[in-house]
Amino acid sequence: MRYPLLVPLALVGCSGSEEAATVDLPVTTSPAALAPAATDLGYQVSLTRVRIAVAKIEFTIEGEMHGDAAARVVGTAPHPGHSAGGEVTGELPGEFILEWNGRAQPQLGLGRLIVGDYQGANFAIRAASARDGLAANDPLVGHAFHLTGTITKDATTRPFDALLDVEPDTSVIGAVFHDVITEASTETLALEFYPTDPVEGDTPFDGVDYFTLPTTADGAIAIRPGQPEHNIIRRAIQTHDQYGVQTL
Repeated sequence: MRYPLLVPLALVGCSGSEEAATVDLPVTTSPAALAPAATDLGYQVSLTRVRIAVAKIEFTIEGEMHGDAAARVVGTAPHPGHSAGGEVTGELPGEFILEWNGRAQPQLGLGRLIVGDYQGANFAIRAASARDGLAANDPLVGHAFHLTGTITKDATTRPFDALLDVEPDTSVIGAVFHDVITEASTETLALEFYPTDPVEGDTPFDGVDYFTLPTTADGAIAIRPGQPEHNIIRRAIQTHDQYGVQTL
């Protein structure tokens, strides 16, 4: 769909107002299966489900190659293929639960984007709550991330369950998103989670010796707030390296 739009000042950061062509595009999460991640300590992390509570999904144009602007927000060094500091010229406002489980997910909504050459995407990470429509006993309630799957090493496999919290005002800035949006665009924008950084090859699960950790009664390796391992994973998984936007 195409709309001539009197662009709000807050959206494009320009003075005055002007007509701009926009397009509304569906936003969802990628239906692709999550590939196993090989960690630096020889474990294979096979995720079957990843959920993240987020808000205010933004799409940006221009910007510089990723550097200090994003590093101040998420504590990262420059990273090839990422850009930050661009103008926010597209958005999907609201609060959402992003889910990746190898199956197609319901549409999150229609993002409205000004036509242009897009270079990045941003979103805020938050704690999930009852207003997200989750059951009262859903483990994600009160947390930002819930990851489930298995951990394998030396022919031994154990279930894996991680709940992660983030500091207030945590955001992902500069996730990779390369697309030229025109008034004729009809593509779906699919947010992706990468268990392995596609550029550098490291994973957010590095640095943890999983089989030395306590397990639950059913043998699951549980990562919870307060554990040193929680902080190791949390620091890595909230960076832009693990996210991108592809078109469907």
